[in-house]
Amino acid sequence: MTIAVRQLATPEEMDQQFIWADQAFAPTPDPANARAWGQTVLTQPDFRPQQLRGAFREEAQLGGYGLNEWILRIGEARISTGCIGMVVTNSSQRKQGVATAMMRDAIQFAREQGHSLLLLDGIPNFYYRYGYTDVFDSSTEEINRAAILAHPASSHTVRQATPEDAQSIRDLYERRLSGFTGSFERSREKQEHLLRHRFGKNTILLAISPEGKVEGYVLASRAPSPAVALELCADNWPAQIALMQAHAHLSDGPETPATHTYYLPPTSEELYRAIAHLEVPDTSHWHGPAEEWGIRTVQAHHRYAGWMGRIVHLPTFLDALLPELQARWRRSLAHWSGKLHFLVGEESYTLGISGSELQSTTKPNDNASTFQCSPQDFAQLVLGYRPLSWTLTQQPQELSSTEQTVLQQLFPPSQPWISFSDWF
Repeated sequence: MTIAVRQLATPEEMDQQFIWADQAFAPTPDPANARAWGQTVLTQPDFRPQQLRGAFREEAQLGGYGLNEWILRIGEARISTGCIGMVVTNSSQRKQGVATAMMRDAIQFAREQGHSLLLLDGIPNFYYRYGYTDVFDSSTEEINRAAILAHPASSHTVRQATPEDAQSIRDLYERRLSGFTGSFERSREKQEHLLRHRFGKNTILLAISPEGKVEGYVLASRAPSPAVALELCADNWPAQIALMQAHAHLSDGPETPATHTYYLPPTSEELYRAIAHLEVPDTSHWHGPAEEWGIRTVQAHHRYAGWMGRIVHLPTFLDALLPELQARWRRSLAHWSGKLHFLVGEESYTLGISGSELQSTTKPNDNASTFQCSPQDFAQLVLGYRPLSWTLTQQPQELSSTEQTVLQQLFPPSQPWISFSDWF
């Protein structure tokens, strides 16, 4: 019988989806946790009932998924994005095409809603078959605890956040993280919802300046270890070290860890400040200083196993990206004129450049330069995950050095970063 995918229509269907999701993803499944998860999702400020999807064979519910509809930022561009999560199949219905039906529905639903990008954090070696590819690798910083506590204390004070601090935390998120590809537009209402619901099991500390201004926050894990800082934003070093020292003291006790783990963008000012200021107080045991560390970066790589993306519709995506492409081109001070024709899988798009101005054009002419690659390679290129040089090794083609330089200006490599508070 045909598997149909549609919006979950009744409270019973929604309850079943959250129970299955809790059983699939929670370390210790609990019906109470499933109900709390459902309450968190259903009360999100931007939630629409159409975002909860279920697979059915006649009236039998087989599985389901959720799709958040968020706006992803790439510099000046705003990309309407479907963020897929809670993909589950009833254990008795696996290997019968349920997941395939849901993935096809997600692509169709995204097209109908005008989203040009899909993102997910999936199970290994599965989603690539539906056109997804790696677009973000998570990284953490191991920071020596003694180096944190040895630094002189700042004049900033630290206190726990409350839902009333939502605007201050949201403003910090905007100032410190909005510049990274992978950040999302966030309202005050969404930030307050995060504080009241999702982060109830975490500790959020605020750094307050002597003048009473909120200048930083840290989102600290409680389980399995308070030594993990899931997110850190600070306007300056005094705020940052106050937070880091307060965070270090959360794990005081008989089993005090030697290091603390921080999720920080690898090109963030917060990381650079820590490197510039922290010193291990006792280095007498060091043998090769160049191989010792007070801060060590650990980055996780495994193909088709983590954060993956898929462009839904190439023209819609590149139209949305145009404001950032225009900004990059003007910053380059280049004045090349011509047309670039992108042939990506079975889709195409032509970009016209005239001096310092860019615009989409209806079709290429005989003088257009053609750049061709797979949809997966193009997704990695435009999100900054891989450089043009890598793309050209995957599909060699005849491009002049000038044309390659133009593409490098438009699509420079960067460090995408999806902050923990945006994980789904």
